Amino acid sequence: MWARRIDWRVGLIAMLLLSGWFTLRATRTTAASTRPAPPQAPTEEGPRGPASVATSQAARPLPLMPVGPASAPVTAPHHPHPITATHQRIFRENNLLSALSGALDVRDAAGIRRLLAQYREEFPEDTHLVQDGYELLANCLDQPSPNNQAAARRYYDEQLGSNIRRYVRRHCLE
Repeated sequence: MWARRIDWRVGLIAMLLLSGWFTLRATRTTAASTRPAPPQAPTEEGPRGPASVATSQAARPLPLMPVGPASAPVTAPHHPHPITATHQRIFRENNLLSALSGALDVRDAAGIRRLLAQYREEFPEDTHLVQDGYELLANCLDQPSPNNQAAARRYYDEQLGSNIRRYVRRHCLE
């Protein structure tokens, strides 16, 4: 009786493996046949219009700006948009916010206060609504008290758009 059950199970496993193999094989051949052909470089050297420039530069590693009908052909790769002072300011703000988050991860209240002073000096507009939140977090880490907890509760209830809200809940309210 046990031999019949084992034979039946082995047969079922073999059938499942076989059907899986056929399905996988069919999927591979379908994917290979529907794959688009890679673009080929032009063989003859003719007038270099916008279409031929785009085709010949498709293999270059840097993305290029599209060539318009009135502009000269692009001969060297260039970045489609330069890094401006605005970009550098955003990068600096992101780095400071990351450093603040790192100081919070290690529960360094003094580091949070130092970085927060630097952030307030460089970015007084506080577009991310984080300055008050990090101040509350530093207070909660330094001196957990009912006053700090009440201030954290007010911040949590009022600043619904702040990214720091969840950290205020985690470090001050729980």
